[in-house]
Amino acid sequence: MRKALAVALAAATSVTAVLLVGPVTPASAASRFCNRTTPSSSILFYKAGSGEAGTGTLSDGNWQYKSAFDLPAGYTHAAASRDSLVLYNKNTGEGEVGSFEDGGYTRNQTFDDFSTGWTFVEASGDSVLFYNGNTGRGVTGTLKDGVYREVRAYDNFSTGWGTMAASCDTLVSAARHGSGLSAWSNVGYGSLKDGVYTDRGSIPRTDYLGSLTATKDSLLSLSRVGGHLEFQVSRATDGAGIAFREIGTSGIWDKVGRTSDSLFFYKNDGTAWISTLANGNYANVGSLPKVSSGWSLIEGGV
Repeated sequence: MRKALAVALAAATSVTAVLLVGPVTPASAASRFCNRTTPSSSILFYKAGSGEAGTGTLSDGNWQYKSAFDLPAGYTHAAASRDSLVLYNKNTGEGEVGSFEDGGYTRNQTFDDFSTGWTFVEASGDSVLFYNGNTGRGVTGTLKDGVYREVRAYDNFSTGWGTMAASCDTLVSAARHGSGLSAWSNVGYGSLKDGVYTDRGSIPRTDYLGSLTATKDSLLSLSRVGGHLEFQVSRATDGAGIAFREIGTSGIWDKVGRTSDSLFFYKNDGTAWISTLANGNYANVGSLPKVSSGWSLIEGGV
């Protein structure tokens, strides 16, 4: 993730990277880390313009406010694992990492020499991926115990992935192809654990998935069609098992935050709705009143 390492991507250890088409590697065994650690209920709210931040817990559809504090302004990305949080500014390369448990955040590391330009930062239960959709470069590392440690660098990811989400051990990416009237998706998936991403395969689809969000074992796809969003869900465990099914529609939401079993839907005017998503099953819980407007990042752990 630091510039010196990003420059050396071509010399990095060779590993299987995300491919739009290619052979499928058999799925790995279930993640021991996910099975032996406590799922996360922590979620962060952040305003890039001011640095204002707030935290809470969201578990089984139940929300509880925890704290308000200030962070540096300008962060463009956030990703939370089972017990840790990373914040990153793609324009300056500044960032920080800290412990994130029970709705409380404690900063442990600060950086001013991250590579700039990462388009996605996604965390699984114990790992995090930094990806540049323009160059196909990426970096993975562990994100646990409140500390980030870089493990691998890649220069052979496919370019153009437009959305990504990670469950506790599985990363799924989707790219849009075709025109607005006949858009379709290619979906790539693999394991993200122990600080390493391993490709498992891809699925061509005749429909466009839209944006992805993941809980500890499940995926939600939100695809805008006219004035509403079409919802699809899938299980996402062991680096495989990706099979979406349609579950209905909703109005338009600007952001969706996640925790290990719950989703936080948000409009920039402060309108909010909570649902649960576990074991591939989605359920509405209800609206959440009196939420502040203008949050630019909403990020929870798995």
